[in-house]
Amino acid sequence: MKKTLCFLLLILLSSCNVTHYFLHSTDNANGLDFTKGIWLIGDIEVDQNTKTKLTRFVMSDFSKYLGRRVRYSMSERKDLGTKPVPLKLDKAAILDLKKATDSDFYVNIKCKNAKNDFSSFEFQNHFYYKKQMTYAEVILEVYDLNKGEIIYSQAAGGCLEEELSITNQPTSVVIIGSYRKIINEIKKNSIKPKNHLPTYQEKKNLKSRL
Repeated sequence: MKKTLCFLLLILLSSCNVTHYFLHSTDNANGLDFTKGIWLIGDIEVDQNTKTKLTRFVMSDFSKYLGRRVRYSMSERKDLGTKPVPLKLDKAAILDLKKATDSDFYVNIKCKNAKNDFSSFEFQNHFYYKKQMTYAEVILEVYDLNKGEIIYSQAAGGCLEEELSITNQPTSVVIIGSYRKIINEIKKNSIKPKNHLPTYQEKKNLKSRL
C-alpha cells in the first residue's frame, strides 16, 4: 500500500512541473554508430549543480553502448588544457582536437538558459511569452576526429512555467529534459553493439573494489 501511495505521489509531483520541449533536427541528426572507436565526452559548461547531474546522465547513457570505450574529458585535462571547445568546428579545428585527445569521436554539449528572454535561442517560434518562464536549450554535436567532420548535430529546447512548478531548480529541470529529448532520439536511430558492455558506473564500482 505504501509503495502504491509513493508511486502516485511521484506522478502527481511530476505533473506539477509544467514543461514544454521541442526538438530541432538538422542535416546531421540521423543517429550514431556506437560499434567502433574511442569516444570522449567534452566538459559541459553550465552551473555546477546541473553540470554534476547532466554529466552523470551523459556518461551513463553513452557507456551503455560504448562500455570502456568512452571517457570523460575532465579526466584528460593534461591533454586538452583548459580552453573550452566551441560548437560548429571546422575541419582543421576537429583534426587539432584529434591530436590533443587521441580519441576517435568527441561529444560536445552546450547549454543556454534564460528567464523571459529567448532572443538568442533556436526555438523562438515555439515559445510564447509568460511571466516567470524559464527557458533552456541543449545542443549536442559529435565530431569524427579522424575525418575532421561533424557527424551529428541536434538541438532541443524547453520552457517551464515557474508559477505552476514545485521545483526550486527550474533551469536544471529544463536542461535535463532537453537533453533527454536528444538522447532518446539517438537511442532510437543509432547502431548499437549486440553484446552488453560495462557501463561507466559499473567501471567506477569495479575500480573502487580493487
